[in-house]
Amino acid sequence: MITQKEIAEKLGISRTTVARAINGSSLIKEETKKKILELVKEMNYEKNLIGSSLAVKKSKLIYGLVIESKNEFYTQEIIRGLENASKEYGAYNYKIKIQTTDINDPETQIEKLKELLKNEEIDGIIITPLNKEKIYDLLKPYLEKIKVISVGIRLHEEIPHIGPDHKKQGKIAGAIISSLLRKDEKLLVLDNGDDRISSKMYLEGFIERVAETEIKLVGPFLGNGIEKSIELINEICSKEEISGIYINRYAQEILERLPKKILKDKKIVTNGISKNLKKLIKKRVVIATVMEEIATEGYNAGKKMFDILYRDKSYEGNWEISKSHILFLENLEG
Repeated sequence: MITQKEIAEKLGISRTTVARAINGSSLIKEETKKKILELVKEMNYEKNLIGSSLAVKKSKLIYGLVIESKNEFYTQEIIRGLENASKEYGAYNYKIKIQTTDINDPETQIEKLKELLKNEEIDGIIITPLNKEKIYDLLKPYLEKIKVISVGIRLHEEIPHIGPDHKKQGKIAGAIISSLLRKDEKLLVLDNGDDRISSKMYLEGFIERVAETEIKLVGPFLGNGIEKSIELINEICSKEEISGIYINRYAQEILERLPKKILKDKKIVTNGISKNLKKLIKKRVVIATVMEEIATEGYNAGKKMFDILYRDKSYEGNWEISKSHILFLENLEG
């Protein structure tokens, strides 16, 4: 009987990609999936679940504590990734139950976690910890029994984690804007605070990289939210000759509402991704954004949890740094 590994070798791809296609994952390109499934049919491949020792293991109870961000796209993509992993390994009685809490309400997340920990049957928790110290203290007595993986925000150096290096992503954005602006041109920078996940580190990396150049930084100014940021940008751009703009948080909401005369001829680079940000790139308001593979983070967290619970693998202290992508108009899909 042909194996997934042999199919992968014939197509020059990874065995994981083959497994995703066979299990109906949406995390691979349709063109790739089509090629795999055609070869699967041609080679008469059959999934062998009964013969696997994994198939007879008892079902595991896993919770995914996902945060609801103002950027709905982020939340939806993390959930999509977790659900894809749950679906892919569903034949082994593996299921991830999703629970969501507001990004601006860390106490509710803590209370929800306390309730979950009362369940003696719980086997695993995948979490984006809003209050790392409190969450870790709460989980510490249970770590022998319950397996934990953090996503997006690293919980603790001993806990396996999946997420990007946000500071590095800020540096990449800084490198792009540095190549677009000339010596002594002015770059306006707005700091709209810490979103508990990425914006603080985006800004830190961005400024660190731009500081290596001869571009003149105007700011960073505290934006104090969308409305105040719009007022501030209007005011500064009416007084100074600004050539570029960087906003570490609420960028899409602010840029959508700024007058065209303010945005004209401005070089704008940002971090993150959303549906509206893609529209701004298509409209040529934003030149580029440095983004992460959000759904893949959710999927990989689900896959790692499966490996830990069903295959007895250990990822203690491991940080799987997510790949970063630069999204320009030219490589924007659709």
